[in-house]
Amino acid sequence: MKIVCWQSVLTEHQVHTLRALEKLAGESIEFVLGERELAERKSQGWTSVDLAGLSVHDLPGRGWWKVGVSLLRRYPDALHLFNGMWGDRRFFPLLLFAQLIGVRTGLMTESFSDSTQSYFGGRRRWTDSFKALLRPLAYRLAGSLVARRVSVVFAISTKAVAQFEVVGFKGEQIFPFGYFVPALACEDATRMHLQEPASLRLVFVGSLIERKGLHTLLKAVQVCRDVGAEVVLDVFGPGQPPKPESIPRGVAFRGAVSFGQAQAVVRNYDVLVLSSLHDGWGVVVNEALLQGVPVIVSAAVGARTLVEKSGAGGVFPAGDADGLAAVISELVRTPQLLSQWREAAEHFQRQLSPEVAANYLYECLLFASGVAERKPSAPWYV
Repeated sequence: MKIVCWQSVLTEHQVHTLRALEKLAGESIEFVLGERELAERKSQGWTSVDLAGLSVHDLPGRGWWKVGVSLLRRYPDALHLFNGMWGDRRFFPLLLFAQLIGVRTGLMTESFSDSTQSYFGGRRRWTDSFKALLRPLAYRLAGSLVARRVSVVFAISTKAVAQFEVVGFKGEQIFPFGYFVPALACEDATRMHLQEPASLRLVFVGSLIERKGLHTLLKAVQVCRDVGAEVVLDVFGPGQPPKPESIPRGVAFRGAVSFGQAQAVVRNYDVLVLSSLHDGWGVVVNEALLQGVPVIVSAAVGARTLVEKSGAGGVFPAGDADGLAAVISELVRTPQLLSQWREAAEHFQRQLSPEVAANYLYECLLFASGVAERKPSAPWYV
């Protein structure tokens, strides 16, 4: 089975699964990359992926159409899998051309954001609100053009599944998916000694930007401490912390985490909290569960499905500080609940491996090709 993956940039979230898929397919995957790295990601501490052993084609800034068309014509019998219709703005016209010449196409994509927050950070601008209004219309138009000829859509989150159904893709075309990284082997010696004793140790890992909803988490911690709940929170991530007067007691900002070391940090805590106002996935949820650490996550996070499926945590409405505080307070009152969550996380670890994800991908591709009769069921969705 020949596969050509068109990626705006190849990240750690994807490469391990795609390497495993390559082995199952029995043929090398061709990777077409818009960029080797994104400046926005680099500023957040991301590093370039090791591309050793992969067949990589760079899509140039100039002459990209000629190069893209030549790759479509070079592999006419392959499945050309694009990471979204606008993962790279050059992809959509190439997707249309691929369908025009009868090449099989597919999508692997997150949900589009209906939030007015800037995705990568910075001050919110009027254009962010305008884009939030425009995106649903743009996707409906795009869906009317390409949906009938797309063989498969790997929709990253339940929200993405719902959105692609609305814009014209059929249910049998859509397969729920996610991002997957390997477990990091951590020595017990890496566990930190926390200076302040607490009944509940929370951790946040992510960029200090509005979209990540840190302000919601800080308010929730304040609510909990106001009623006497012994809660502490350590915050890890790049960016500027909020003004000191808005930081409750018991909260410490620890700086950015070295790339690839989030699991070694998160394992020192009782619970990870990801309070995003929008997150296409949120792979730090995987990283916590891989270390047996439960997660409290907002309903706007794609990876909430991992929490719902595993039972290793709780979900609260995005932006609802009181709702988040209620979940945290319940853990303080009932320590046995935390034990149940930890056990659930440990039981779910194997399901999060890139190899399991690749096997599911392969089964989906066989179904979409008409080789298999039964549509596979995703191991990470209720």
